[in-house]
Amino acid sequence: MSVAVGKLLGRRIRRIRQEKGLTLKQIEGRVGVSATHISEIERGKTSPTIQALEKIARALEVLPSHLIDIPHLAKPEVRHTEERTSFTMNGGSIKLEPLCDRSVCSEMSVFYATIDGSGQVGGVAGHRGEEFCYVLDGFLEVTVDGKPFVLRQGETVHFKAARPHYIRNLTNQPVRTLWAVRPKLFL
Repeated sequence: MSVAVGKLLGRRIRRIRQEKGLTLKQIEGRVGVSATHISEIERGKTSPTIQALEKIARALEVLPSHLIDIPHLAKPEVRHTEERTSFTMNGGSIKLEPLCDRSVCSEMSVFYATIDGSGQVGGVAGHRGEEFCYVLDGFLEVTVDGKPFVLRQGETVHFKAARPHYIRNLTNQPVRTLWAVRPKLFL
């Protein structure tokens, strides 16, 4: 494996691990490979064996091929309403409905989010890429770098995701939003 490919692989593993909120020790517990060795892989200092790569992918809940290459979408993807599933976060106060197939290798996530009254996504330290939000209904406060932006129906915000950000519903009524996030989130 060339140095450039090894660093790319390591960065992908680190990004996915961090987006899932997992520590090196947690991956170590799931994989059976030392946290030190995983750190070396993430920094591109060493190359994982195929077996270790498969274990790391399983621990991250992604296909091993996604760690190695993100192929272009071979054909347009159509998702019908009945095919979509949803899940909740923050004790059920946030409902996310991915609008793209999460198992398809792509470089972005698009999802519909409903945030219950006074619901919030607090203190995201930041991650690589960018985020875009369109408010379909309700009022939403998006704070980026400590500066709050209040959005209402039809308004948008677009920002570099590396900046610390915080999201909250300003009312006791649900707010409905559409999000696009790049690179793909592994929620």
